[in-house]
Amino acid sequence: MENADSRLCIDQRLIAIGRAARKAAPPVVAASSIGTWYWCPLKAWHNTTLFNSGWLSIEQLNENELEGLALLWAAEFAKKSMIKIIHGKIMHGEEIDVREVVESARIAKNLANRGKEFFYELVKSNTLQSLGLIDPASFEKQLAKYRSTENLVEYSKKEEWPLIARQAPQGFYVIGVPDRIEWQSIGGGLKIVELKTTSKPHLVRQKRRSYKAALAQLATYSWILSERWPVEEAVLVVLDDSGRVILKEIYDALTLSEWFEESIIRIALSLIDQRAPQNPSRTPCKSCEYGGVFPGKTV
Repeated sequence: MENADSRLCIDQRLIAIGRAARKAAPPVVAASSIGTWYWCPLKAWHNTTLFNSGWLSIEQLNENELEGLALLWAAEFAKKSMIKIIHGKIMHGEEIDVREVVESARIAKNLANRGKEFFYELVKSNTLQSLGLIDPASFEKQLAKYRSTENLVEYSKKEEWPLIARQAPQGFYVIGVPDRIEWQSIGGGLKIVELKTTSKPHLVRQKRRSYKAALAQLATYSWILSERWPVEEAVLVVLDDSGRVILKEIYDALTLSEWFEESIIRIALSLIDQRAPQNPSRTPCKSCEYGGVFPGKTV
């Protein structure tokens, strides 16, 4: 475990902004945050804060909350220059803009060192168009598009942000963007595919937390889509660093959806709770943007 002083995750300013965001927002829980919970509930809670901070306005935040939001964004920008994140994007077929990586590192450093002062500059210059990862107006617009679409496969291919979403009985939204959605050649139902990469295939084969996280994310997608669509098959594919398939499992989507309702929804409820999870004792802090190295100190 890293020295506590080096871990951003336990900073009380992050707890303060977390409470504020959950009071203001719908709130929204991302499938990726549910997966992150299996790695570290506290990290997943902070991720959820940043998803919901777009419903805030600077004017309503006190100094602690502002500093907390600046630190969350410092971690978010620092993450973009992490090798494992860059490699994962490449494996997913995304193009990497080196200039964007360098600029993200610069912003992370300034946010970490100058706090709310530099945060104001980012907002004023429109570098940050929303205080959170989701802009409320864009969310409402995309939610309407998703609800009105009649062809989910075409929607997922054509939309810049092919959001899928479902409102839980408790009132919050569960959202996500599956890696791939296809029509089945036989049966006519939908197939959803979740693609993951790993540098430690043996841990995936042992079905450790990386496997559990990926499967929970796939189950979340199954639950969201089953509200409106005939989802028949859910597929988990894991690649190693070279791009070789080291695991491929096919699940009944309805079974995964039922698992979400019976168990995983409790994770979502913990992520919208204004009380942050307790600081866990055994987590991969060295590889976390909130953990082993304070964001900005090495960039």
